Amino acid sequence: MKNNIIIFGTALIIVSLLLFGFTNRNSSNESTSSKSNDLAFVNSNLEPINNKTPDLYFGIDTQGAAINKTDIDKATTIYDFLNEGEKEQIAYLNSVEIIIIKDGRRTDIREFGESDQLTDAQIKLIRSAELFSQFSIRTDFKAKNSKTGRLEERFFNPHLTIVPEKQVTYTNGKEALINYFKDNSKDNMNAIKTNSFNAVMLYFTVTKQGDISNVYQRQMSTGYPSIDEKFIDLIKNIPGKWIPAENAKGEKIDQELVFTFGPRDGC
Repeated sequence: MKNNIIIFGTALIIVSLLLFGFTNRNSSNESTSSKSNDLAFVNSNLEPINNKTPDLYFGIDTQGAAINKTDIDKATTIYDFLNEGEKEQIAYLNSVEIIIIKDGRRTDIREFGESDQLTDAQIKLIRSAELFSQFSIRTDFKAKNSKTGRLEERFFNPHLTIVPEKQVTYTNGKEALINYFKDNSKDNMNAIKTNSFNAVMLYFTVTKQGDISNVYQRQMSTGYPSIDEKFIDLIKNIPGKWIPAENAKGEKIDQELVFTFGPRDGC
């Protein structure tokens, strides 16, 4: 009898130990599972909101289409400012208005005409404009609809910048300059969380000594200050050399350029 009690007690202890170990293992598994879920949740928050790289535009040029000062001094008709495709569209010209632009805005300095021939006042206005002045030419006309054959009201409104015969030149080439901005701003692009963001235009001057000066930003911004500031810093530290612009007398002069960055479909 005594032996039976001992055997039963021993068996009970063994079963208890097995049950305790099984319970502990389940508890440990549940805890590990819970931690695993927590990590997965944290990691999911680290995923970028935008997995698609936006199609970006980088550009450096004058503001508006460039037109040589010598061409301005020779112009007598609206057709001197249009390309062949634009000329062919005009079936009947209604009016031409030349408008001076300052600080990116149209001014009240303007002259109106009603034919393709520029008026004396219009000619005087554009010929008296200084280098790097900007103006727009609002041309209202009738064009034939290629499908219906009917005349329709249309207009051109190009923005032009008067430039010297010899503009400023970056010795390493424009492609190298664009690649400099692309390569050195890659890390900053991680700030962009959506495909919809604004373009920014940053202005800077290449002096007659070939130096960068007067880097500034108007009201336009990408909406990401870190990106705006990065490009301003990159402009101030462009490597390589610049060949300054020259006027008609061959004298070196300052020239302002514009760096543009933004979504390609918005520039």
